[in-house]
Amino acid sequence: MTPNGGIADAPIIIGGGPAGSAAAITLARAGYRPILIERTTGSTDKVCGDFLSADTIQRARSLGVDPAAFGASPISRVRLIHGGWVAEASLPFEAMGLSRRVLDAALLRAAEQEGADVRRGQNVRHLKREANDWLVQADETLTTRTVFLATGKHDLRDLPRPHTARDAIGMKMYFALPRESARRLDGAVELTLFPGGYAGMQNVEDGRTVLCLAVQRLAFQTLGGNWSALVASIGQRSRRFGAMLDGATPLLPRPLAVAGIPYGYSPGSPPPDGLFRLGDQVAVIPSLTGDGMAIALHSGTIGAESWLAGGTAATYQKALGFTLNRQMRLAHILHRACLSGWLQSAIVRSTALFPGAIAQAGTLTRLPDEARVTRR
Repeated sequence: MTPNGGIADAPIIIGGGPAGSAAAITLARAGYRPILIERTTGSTDKVCGDFLSADTIQRARSLGVDPAAFGASPISRVRLIHGGWVAEASLPFEAMGLSRRVLDAALLRAAEQEGADVRRGQNVRHLKREANDWLVQADETLTTRTVFLATGKHDLRDLPRPHTARDAIGMKMYFALPRESARRLDGAVELTLFPGGYAGMQNVEDGRTVLCLAVQRLAFQTLGGNWSALVASIGQRSRRFGAMLDGATPLLPRPLAVAGIPYGYSPGSPPPDGLFRLGDQVAVIPSLTGDGMAIALHSGTIGAESWLAGGTAATYQKALGFTLNRQMRLAHILHRACLSGWLQSAIVRSTALFPGAIAQAGTLTRLPDEARVTRR
């Protein structure tokens, strides 16, 4: 029997990222055998998401995945950089650097071990509501009363999210840095502010370094829409940034990119019955906060818990929106400020004078205390 009564059916989860895996693990631990459909056949890199905050680490551990066991790089400090200015402060929490390729694979493996039916290499072509059921058309057509939609920033054609501001482009590249540059980056994440965007650099597992960029579309087009020109432009404005990448070897044939990032909380209202949007499908927080992964794991877990308790998608969506409201608003303000040329210098200089401001901002852009994991 389902929590709401009637014939038992397996919830279907579309998307095998952190949000989808968290839902699958939670449902499987409760005795269900959810079907998780993931379009890729193996581990893949994703744009951004390699910074794991304390919330993310704690949630991953509660789901049976310890990032430290996969060689995650410890992070305890943050540096803000603008031109020749560098401001450094301690983070108010433990953090780690771990690639999405490794983390996603570990969480999906944990879901399988808990009993979820993980089906890789299947692309959901259509998702339609008929009477009280959802028809999920992939390699075969499946019928279920409940769908957990966890496709990240990419929408299904049948169920696009409401339109939100989409002026940002996200880009990512892995590097092998020269030994001295990698050593200078040990234990820190560096956030370089440049006209129209910001760039985060940190070490991850296996001696690799990741560079993630968020840039306004117009600023990128001014540079011909060229990755190399963008990186060179940042290096010309920030001697430290350029020195860090001097002699670095790219580890991907081309940068990963996603255009039109839909920042904000945009689940649509009211949600169709039986459709639980998870992760970036419900809320996309600016990457400079480093808390997108925590939101993904949180939404996947509480979405599944809400369904197990007999809650509706509308109830879940309302509760999640209430939890994220302050965090998302503050993160959006910080994002816009860090994109503003005249504010960037003021942010870094004030941080140099008041390093505690970073700790305060870091605390305020975390999930609120009542949403944090307390169980192990």
